[in-house]
Amino acid sequence: MGCISKFAYATLLGLVVSLASGVALSQEDEEIEGTVVDLGEDSPALHFPIGMSGKQVLVVPAFEDYAFMLEDACNAMKLTVEDGCNILPMNADLGGNAIATILDGSQVIIYDRQMSPEAGYDGAMAIIAHELGHHYCGHLGKKADPSQELEADRFSGAAMRRSNMPLESALAMAKLMDERPSRTHPARADRVEAFKSGWNDPESAEACRKS
Repeated sequence: MGCISKFAYATLLGLVVSLASGVALSQEDEEIEGTVVDLGEDSPALHFPIGMSGKQVLVVPAFEDYAFMLEDACNAMKLTVEDGCNILPMNADLGGNAIATILDGSQVIIYDRQMSPEAGYDGAMAIIAHELGHHYCGHLGKKADPSQELEADRFSGAAMRRSNMPLESALAMAKLMDERPSRTHPARADRVEAFKSGWNDPESAEACRKS
């Protein structure tokens, strides 16, 4: 079977809507359909999720643009629905972050749209590809480790290279990374080098699934 098709992706988006139905919260005097999840520091994220442990977050189906970013990243890495791209794109207020996690038994990527004005379209896709890398590399359920972030950064670089995205615009997401290292995330400079490594040698970025 080839890469994920528009029809297959429409099916996935239908699952997103089903997943998010049934919960309505009032936010700024509007009723928003979604689901509330508890997020912790062990969920692989773009940067250290300060203040997220135990926090309840309203998660809603992703805007179409972000769904297509995920689709393009899957296609670039030749991932089918059966081969690891059965992932649901979601949006939530994460304080400028993105997280790979499991929601009601389904793999999801939750992206905070507040990052997009600074990251731009290509940078936003690079962030989503980074979270896709966490799923692909099998990081979920494991203790957070800086090496996992470097693997996801390499995967993102590979996906962006194969998507024919300009390196400079894809690296716009780097400004959202923490400059200094933490117990879960490497320093920004190290992560940029990992991204470039995946860009320069996309095949090497796929080795994380075997490690």
